[in-house]
Amino acid sequence: MSEKMTVLLTGGTGFLGEYLLAELLDRGHTVWAHYRSESRKLDTIRFLSGMGLPRSAGSLKWFKGGLLEADDQWEQWKSNYDGIDDVDTLIHSAASTRLHMDETGEPLRTNIGSTRTLKKLVEKKPLRVHLISTAYVCGLVQGQVVYEVNHPRGDFVNVYEESKWEAEQIWSGHATLLRPSIIVGHSETGRCTSFSGWYILFQAAHLLSRLMNDNPDVSRSNLNIDIPANPDGVSNVIPVDYVAKASIRLIENPDNHNRIFHLTHPNPPTHQWTLDEICRRFGLGGLRFAGAGAPFTQPRNQIERMVWRQMQTILLHFANNPIFDRTQIDQVLPELRPPAVSSEYVDRIIDYAIGYDWGQSIV
Repeated sequence: MSEKMTVLLTGGTGFLGEYLLAELLDRGHTVWAHYRSESRKLDTIRFLSGMGLPRSAGSLKWFKGGLLEADDQWEQWKSNYDGIDDVDTLIHSAASTRLHMDETGEPLRTNIGSTRTLKKLVEKKPLRVHLISTAYVCGLVQGQVVYEVNHPRGDFVNVYEESKWEAEQIWSGHATLLRPSIIVGHSETGRCTSFSGWYILFQAAHLLSRLMNDNPDVSRSNLNIDIPANPDGVSNVIPVDYVAKASIRLIENPDNHNRIFHLTHPNPPTHQWTLDEICRRFGLGGLRFAGAGAPFTQPRNQIERMVWRQMQTILLHFANNPIFDRTQIDQVLPELRPPAVSSEYVDRIIDYAIGYDWGQSIV
């Protein structure tokens, strides 16, 4: 491991951010963790305490402020937070994960705005910069290999992916670009605090199953629904603990700085495997893939309309099928491999999600 870092971490109270923070502290680094909400800060402190962290007095420090004004607020932060000027590394993990533009301009406002202000800050206060991006900055890709390179602008599935691509262009050549795929719960505990992405498939199926319990006259094993997607496509999901471990180990080695790495799964589940797991877990049947571009089965009655609405929710998550090359990360971290995505793992993350009502009861 390289010498100890003093890290300015944005998004330290977010889902991935908490695990990045824990990994940094566990490996002996000093962290200045940015936060916006006192309640989320307290949640993160409880999470860290449950892991016995921090282990060294003074290794975790907190600061509060607006990232959209980071360059203007730096002098004020230095006055308010003694020692923050000692930071030598920036890990920018804070992001809005909203998929579609809202009335406030999110996710572009946060994901591009904070990137621009932090870039200005680094021009005043030189730092080694590491950006948490997404592997899906490649845009809409069907079954082709996507390499660990800077991509031209593509056709994006949603505004979130576009905002991450824009952020990469701002930092291009001046930051390490860490590109996780679809982040899901902890490989051993299933813990998660953000139930989006792959979870939407299982949440939709869970709701469908509950609705069908109220309609016992309908055969849940013969829904007769054709899904217009390719069964051989893949959903590249990756446990949060792998992403955190890989990220910190990558940036600890200066030889990896300012490079691009895919933090993706080398053996992702196919859409057919995922659909089979959905049907197994929730006792559903008669859901089939009809191939990309096939017509969606039109609803003929109330139950089929209910199924159709749920499938419309799910369909978007079967639409993009890139295959992510891992050459660079495998060269520098050959010993760190993602845990397998198995039926047992699926049950673990679903049990956790249902236990917390898909995020509605997390406190």
